[in-house]
Amino acid sequence: MTAKRLGLFVLATTLVLAGTVFAAEFAGENLEYEFGWKGIAAANASVQIAEMACDGPCYAANIDIKGKPYLDMIWRVRDRIKTWAVKADYSPRKYVFYQREGGFELDTEIVLDKAEGLLKATRFRKDKGKALTPKKAQSAGVFCPLSAILYMRAQPLEPGQRYTANVFDGKREHVIEWKVEGREKTKVPAGEFDAKRISAQVIKSNVADESSKVEKVRKVTIWVADAPNHLVLRVETQALWGHIYGELIKK
Repeated sequence: MTAKRLGLFVLATTLVLAGTVFAAEFAGENLEYEFGWKGIAAANASVQIAEMACDGPCYAANIDIKGKPYLDMIWRVRDRIKTWAVKADYSPRKYVFYQREGGFELDTEIVLDKAEGLLKATRFRKDKGKALTPKKAQSAGVFCPLSAILYMRAQPLEPGQRYTANVFDGKREHVIEWKVEGREKTKVPAGEFDAKRISAQVIKSNVADESSKVEKVRKVTIWVADAPNHLVLRVETQALWGHIYGELIKK
């Protein structure tokens, strides 16, 4: 994984963003975000979270990412990310990421094998008609990208505190750290909020040559509402030129 892709991985996992767990409730969220670069809007992401049954009460979280129509001729983006996670501890039961970016088409699916205690992943390059090497990870204490964010959103997130989560993305395992830097007012198109500012970064990946790449990943800054459900308001990371941003435009 390149440093650029690691940085984008952190940014993507903060979309749904997050010890003692707050009595947070995410079911019923129906949100709209806009993403861009240097103030130029490039894509919209819609987020819906519902409750369903799977080994007891579960969250079903869905993200649809769609590039702006005027960019379709250059780089057409139509991504979909979904997870099914147990409400009690946010452990994933299934995760899918259908990536459609330009001519690149990759389907990633992670499913819990309860008998073996493993998260098993399959990946298929649809644009090449080729199955990639299956991967697996221990399920105990390991999240998928979206269930990790639901878990972190449920934390107290008090200034000065640090939180980590072990995340399996279907290809590699990562340790992501969130540090709560403080409180401040934040204004986004959806309104003005009392917020907490958080920095997030991949600090470790389970590949021998990954350490130097992880060190090059730029931190992502996240602003979440200062309320028990810690609604994600804005995310921002530095790029080679300018910065990539995402902000809440409708809730």
